[in-house]
Amino acid sequence: MYQYGDEWDDVVDVVVVGSGAAAGAAAATAASLGATVAILEKTEWVGGTTGKSGGVFWVPNNPMMQEMGLDDPRDQAVAYMARSAFPTKYRPGHPTLGLPENNLRLIEAFYDHGSEAIGHLRDAGALRFRHVPYPDYYADLPEGRDGVGRVCEPVFPDGHRRGIDPTGGQILAEMLVDGAVAHGAQLRLGTEVRHLVRDDDGRVVGVEARTGTRTIIIGARRGVIFGSGGFIHNAEYRFTYLRGPVLGGAAAESATGDFVRIGIEAGAKLGNMSHAWWDQVAVEHAVTVPSTIKDVYNPHGDSMLQVNKHGVRVVNEKAVYNDRGTIHAVWDPSRYEYPNLLLFMIWDQAVVDNTEFSRFRWPVPLPGEEPLPFVAKADTVDELAADFRRRLVGLAEFTAGLELADDFEANLATTIERFNANATLGIDPDFHRGESQIEQTWGGTPRPGLPSQCLAPLSPTGPYYGLIVGPGALDTKGGPVINADAQVLSATDDQPIPGLYGAGNCIAAPSGQAYWGPGGTIGPAMVFGYLAARHAVST
Repeated sequence: MYQYGDEWDDVVDVVVVGSGAAAGAAAATAASLGATVAILEKTEWVGGTTGKSGGVFWVPNNPMMQEMGLDDPRDQAVAYMARSAFPTKYRPGHPTLGLPENNLRLIEAFYDHGSEAIGHLRDAGALRFRHVPYPDYYADLPEGRDGVGRVCEPVFPDGHRRGIDPTGGQILAEMLVDGAVAHGAQLRLGTEVRHLVRDDDGRVVGVEARTGTRTIIIGARRGVIFGSGGFIHNAEYRFTYLRGPVLGGAAAESATGDFVRIGIEAGAKLGNMSHAWWDQVAVEHAVTVPSTIKDVYNPHGDSMLQVNKHGVRVVNEKAVYNDRGTIHAVWDPSRYEYPNLLLFMIWDQAVVDNTEFSRFRWPVPLPGEEPLPFVAKADTVDELAADFRRRLVGLAEFTAGLELADDFEANLATTIERFNANATLGIDPDFHRGESQIEQTWGGTPRPGLPSQCLAPLSPTGPYYGLIVGPGALDTKGGPVINADAQVLSATDDQPIPGLYGAGNCIAAPSGQAYWGPGGTIGPAMVFGYLAARHAVST
């Protein structure tokens, strides 16, 4: 056992890096189990990327499901997660479902300990939550669960007003950190971890951190747990690792990939580095405000479509943001271009005039409201296209000079004609818009006389509105690889690096390329934060 001397500024049992869902769950768990805990957050506030979210979390077979009598069989849940996370590997009937063994073990651990983790945090006074009736994002798969139950949300404290006071994510993050502090954890804001400290045997025994102008070292007798966020706001890492460009994202500005660099220094194995929690952004907004929660999560409106630079539809506009966002990275080997790098969202006055509430309305103006500067408005579709061309000139430095094709207007006219004919019938034979359970849940009420809440023909007369949308991400989902106890694995032998743990967006996400359901980022973050703390305290 390493002997700590006077050179250490402080020594605790567990050091937790970050203050979002993963870190908060780890700190609350470790402290509630009797460990001394130091929470080190490099910003001057608690919450990280979790604080910018809605705060819902996705956990299979969670305590609410059990209390409500909702079945969630293990084999079906594991198969659902495996197929959607690793579709190029998934093989039903195979001993590991076709997945590399560690990937399957992570999914199994999430199922096996998810309810236990959430229940522990609730019993420790660090979490209050309730059920949310959302279906999973891939509920329509054969392995999907036909029903709701896996989604929960934090219960707001008395006096807080939803949508006015802090986000659900901020409430969740503060709830977890407050729970840890109530059990004796110390919270240090403005403390950025720069390096690990290891003993002669290679065990992680503490961290070197920067606070103000001082460098301090804090010992960790049991372990160091990272929950420090991804690398979406590190331009070099984005360019080096991600499968496609990203123009902005919802992550906290502190999500600069600290654990990627620190993990590399420690010899950690990296994984899932090309993937992120994808979505779409309003390009003219994102290039000036790259850290923004104002992403285009679910394009609003029924008489609305998106086309590429050639004026054709290329995606189901109502598909879940994580999957829809991947369309921007498609390469055309014939034209030698990314034809979908930018898409052009077009809607009519009927969408603006619809006053039915939608949490996804932004940036569609309300009736009588002037459009935001990055929302185009024109009397005809051709005039809207001309405005797009003008706006693209100002975006050239961010888009490699992308321009609309010469036949954009002609193709767009054909596209709208086909879209309108099908929308009148309530069908989308090209991209199956409006068919999935989650699309129908989010779609609102169909217009009178129309069969689908997700489809309506564009008006033959203006005004029309337009928005340039591009590739974005909530945060990245790659980093050091962990095992089922959330121990970070070595790149040389796949064995745990003693004393080093990770959870949340800073690690190689157990969810692979998938976004299992609403809260699919926060649920695994909390559960693996719990598993990390439980293992560290037991060693």
